[in-house]
Order: sequence, then C-alpha cells, then structure tokens
Amino acid sequence: MYTKQAFIDSVSHDFNVIKHLAEKIPEGTLGYKPSENQRTTLELLQYLASITSAAAEVIRTGDMSLFGTLTAHAKDVTLENFAKAIDTEETKFKESMERFTDEDLKQTMVLFGGPEKTKAAQLVDGIGKWLPAYKMQLFLYIKASGASSLGTANVWGGFDMPPAK
Repeated sequence: MYTKQAFIDSVSHDFNVIKHLAEKIPEGTLGYKPSENQRTTLELLQYLASITSAAAEVIRTGDMSLFGTLTAHAKDVTLENFAKAIDTEETKFKESMERFTDEDLKQTMVLFGGPEKTKAAQLVDGIGKWLPAYKMQLFLYIKASGASSLGTANVWGGFDMPPAK
C-alpha cells in the first residue's frame, strides 16, 4: 500500500533534485525562457519555492484563495537564497502533510474545475505528477542555457554521473 510517508519521501527527493539542478544554472542565464509566454529560469525557481506547500494546503483545506497568500513570498527568492527557500518549502510541505488525517485523505473535492477525486488522489495527481514535470522543465532550461554536461542522473537522481571507467 502506498503510504502518506512514501508520498512525502517522493516529494522530498524531488526537492533535493531541484536544489541540485539549481546549482547547475550557468551564470548569467536566470533570464532565459524558451518563448515570450513562458517563465524565466528565475521565475521557475520562484514558483518551485512556493507552490508545493501551497498546493498541499489548498487540497487539505479546499480553500483555493490560499494560493495567492501562500505564494506571495516567492518574489523574494533569488538564486543565492534558493536552496534555503526550497528547504523551507519542504518543511512547510511536510507540516501540511502531517495535518492530513486518514479521513481527510478520503474526502473528495474538485480542484481547478477538474473531476471530483479524493484528496489523496488530488495530492498524487497534482503534486506527485506536476512537480517532476517542473523539475524536468528546470533541467531543460539549464541544458538550453549551456550546461551541456547535465544528464539523466542529474534530473532523476540529483547527482552528477561519475566518469565512465
């Protein structure tokens, strides 16, 4: 059975990978964005540093207005303070998850006009799926910005691939 702790551990792994990837951003490329209608690398970092815990609280409480208040601090995130911001985000996420009871996870809700699902399914189908997608987006931004040495181990494992022997 997939447990709440397994979900927390999976999200924590993604936070660690995202911190690792942020260390690989080439100097001078925080303004990179693939097209006019997309976030810059810095804006993506800011989004990642606030959205997971906010989404968990929105799902827990059912209060969509929390997105605005719980993500307001994101504009203060810089590359220099990103690792600390992600650590704080992870702590907030874990605190939110601890507030979910087994009964809470069984309750149903509609999120963003989508189908009605249990809160457990909203967590997995929301946070559990889009956080890896945004992690991949960050990886691709960094590669497109000139960090050609990045590979699979960086985006999925959160480490540099050891040299081949």
